[in-house]
Amino acid sequence: MAESAPAAPANATARAAAATAMVVLGLLGACADQSKLRESELTQLLGWLPGRYDNTAQADSDPQRGVQPPHDRIALIIVKVYTPRLGHHVFYAQEMAADDPRRVMSERLFSFKVDEKRGILETVYTFAEPLRWRDGQEHPELFTGVVVEDVQSAPGCELAWKKTGEQFTASYDPKLCHNTGGAAPGESVAEFTADSLLLAGYRFRKTR
Repeated sequence: MAESAPAAPANATARAAAATAMVVLGLLGACADQSKLRESELTQLLGWLPGRYDNTAQADSDPQRGVQPPHDRIALIIVKVYTPRLGHHVFYAQEMAADDPRRVMSERLFSFKVDEKRGILETVYTFAEPLRWRDGQEHPELFTGVVVEDVQSAPGCELAWKKTGEQFTASYDPKLCHNTGGAAPGESVAEFTADSLLLAGYRFRKTR
């Protein structure tokens, strides 16, 4: 009759269990540190974002650089709004002619959050009835009543923001978004610093 294998010493089993626990705790700690880092970066991005921007410096330099056609002169205003149905961190953005604020080119909402796997994500919303929200920067209380039927977004086309040094860059995930506006997979489609924003080829400088 074959003899049973001797049981592993209790202290060896305990050491193996302790080692496993340390690995698990290390992974949890790394995840927690990463989450704190992303939250910290989001706080910085959100602090930089509000303000008034324009691209007049870019437009003025276009003739010297041979850019044809030259960029339109655009003013961009971004304000924080309270829109609970779209998230905790939502901003209203309105683009206008720099020399005529009555000529409004676009109105959008930007909603930011931290995703555990993808980092800082931004969802861009357009309005089903843009005229209803025009000049919303002057009446931010209007956005409290925004519901999901008031806006539209491209599913899967959230912008993923990453920080390198003192700059944030954003790109689309080509596996999720098939309408990237001509951007190559992984290509940066937006750049942001404390005083500038590059968006859709327009380089805006913060003026206040």
